[in-house]
Amino acid sequence: MSRYEIEHSTRFEYTAPITETMMELRLRPLDGAGQRCLDFQLEVSPRTKVGSFHDGYGNEVHYFNLLRAHQRVRVTSRSLVERSEPEAGGATTDDLVQDFLRFRSPVNDVAGVRNLASRHTPADPSSGASVEQALDALAVEISHDFQYDPAVTNVYTSVDEVLELRAGVCQDFAHLFIAAARAMGVPARYVSGYIHLPSNAGVTEGASHAWAEAWVAGTGWVGYDATHPIRAAENHVRVAVGRDYRDAAPTRGVYVGAATGSMAVSVRTKMVSDGN
Repeated sequence: MSRYEIEHSTRFEYTAPITETMMELRLRPLDGAGQRCLDFQLEVSPRTKVGSFHDGYGNEVHYFNLLRAHQRVRVTSRSLVERSEPEAGGATTDDLVQDFLRFRSPVNDVAGVRNLASRHTPADPSSGASVEQALDALAVEISHDFQYDPAVTNVYTSVDEVLELRAGVCQDFAHLFIAAARAMGVPARYVSGYIHLPSNAGVTEGASHAWAEAWVAGTGWVGYDATHPIRAAENHVRVAVGRDYRDAAPTRGVYVGAATGSMAVSVRTKMVSDGN
């Protein structure tokens, strides 16, 4: 069992003053599946009232409306999370599981996705072990055949574009894995969160991470990180889930004004104890 301190900072800057920033934040780590959020703090600057609710996927969503004129916004979350080896399962209704078979952009049903899926059809679709083995092979192919390149895609990139570019980032690889799994008839969902890959100082600095979870009959949700490629493990911290990035984005918002904006994100994870 391990504990992680996580600091996630997002800074928005605009070329001129804007008003009426309305934003949703999915930054509080989830509870369940071998994970507990022991502490969570959220700071928004300029200061404003922050509310919260739970969405249909069980994510805790914080939100705020910043009405007065401003030219920058900073959102910082600090979490203390306890992790153990992921536990299979999760309370999910049959109807909700079926929802994770449906396609919508950016997870499109295109020929390239179907071709990828056809190479990994489970030898025995009724066997959970056979399905998991097929999904492991799918994650390996995506990792080996697609180059990690943060310069070629953005949050709006669809899987057909990723197939053409043969490159992308963790978000793109998660979308591609989800699309192929759905084409195989396996429900799959998007996970946003963090992965702790410590340096010599025991600290990981970088950005947030994304992977996929597939619903395996008789087992439940199983995490697959096609970026590395590995099964999601104790060093993966789950924050939000959904059909794709749009359902689980750490920040999402709109504002009033003609200015253009830029965003800078930094994430720092640190292991603070290990119960093993």
